[in-house]
Amino acid sequence: MKTEGTSTALYYRDLVERWADERELLGEVQPYTAHKAAQKALLFESTFNGIEVRQIDSHRVIDALINLTQHGGRKGRGLSSTTLRAAHLAGTQVFAWAIAKGLTKNNPFVGVRRPREEKRRTRFLLPAQAATLVTKAVNQMRAHLHKGQLQRASFCLATCIAMATGMRRGEIFALTWADVNELTLRISVSKAIKAGGSLGSPKSPSSVRSVAIGINLVEVLNEARTAQRLHCPNREDDHACSVLCNESGEMANLSTFEHWWRKWADGLGHEGLRFHDLRHSHATILIASGVDVKTVQTRLGHSSAEVTMSIYAHAIPQSDSMAAAALDSELFG
Repeated sequence: MKTEGTSTALYYRDLVERWADERELLGEVQPYTAHKAAQKALLFESTFNGIEVRQIDSHRVIDALINLTQHGGRKGRGLSSTTLRAAHLAGTQVFAWAIAKGLTKNNPFVGVRRPREEKRRTRFLLPAQAATLVTKAVNQMRAHLHKGQLQRASFCLATCIAMATGMRRGEIFALTWADVNELTLRISVSKAIKAGGSLGSPKSPSSVRSVAIGINLVEVLNEARTAQRLHCPNREDDHACSVLCNESGEMANLSTFEHWWRKWADGLGHEGLRFHDLRHSHATILIASGVDVKTVQTRLGHSSAEVTMSIYAHAIPQSDSMAAAALDSELFG
């Protein structure tokens, strides 16, 4: 806010900050969500800076989008369509809130079409590739555990868990040993580490779930747990301790993991493979193997089978071919 004489000038940054603060204080969204949405909305500030809110019109929004498309981002190479769409949505919400508060009369974003979404092609590993990846991860985990390198071992373990369960990265890093039930062969998913490092709820209510695991993964988990107790004596009663930990017994570092993953995956010949792609691989292999979509939906924590199908429809042709072959064998002997 800026006061000149008896008039008060309202600027875009003021508007965004007030919007974000109110959402957080009223509990409409989690603090991290409010912060990230504000960051997206403030991408327009480079164009709107110094301009009163009432003077921002659709032409300025268009100019801002063009500038962000061509020169946005830390390296000035332009922002992705996904980021631009999120920024447009945040800007629209800011002005809608401002109108409801009587701070302005028009929403300049309403008359500007959101940038077209460029869908990223889902990447996934074939069954043989996934098996090779897990084998290497298990072998390297054991080597790291032998040397007492708990954090590197945990990174390898995270790879195994992701491939075997389809869990998200934040869900895996939030796991404690209390969440792992080796008797029922299940992992409980009830929390997640957010991008900012805070512990919170999973992505959506449907993401709170119980995921079945196999006996081989349980054995790998037990190897890690035994080594953690050996190298971190204070963790003997480790029910509430992190499954993925560093040499001090604290939760493994997410930022360090990201650097490790990129180097590790590239070194195996999977350049550009994201850790999240292990989740895609898990689902694709299940569907292509004939597992029903409802089961896959439950394992992934999707809100509906339709969401699962919209993402993993590419696996259906292979599954369909397998079904045809099985039926052909039954009918024609």
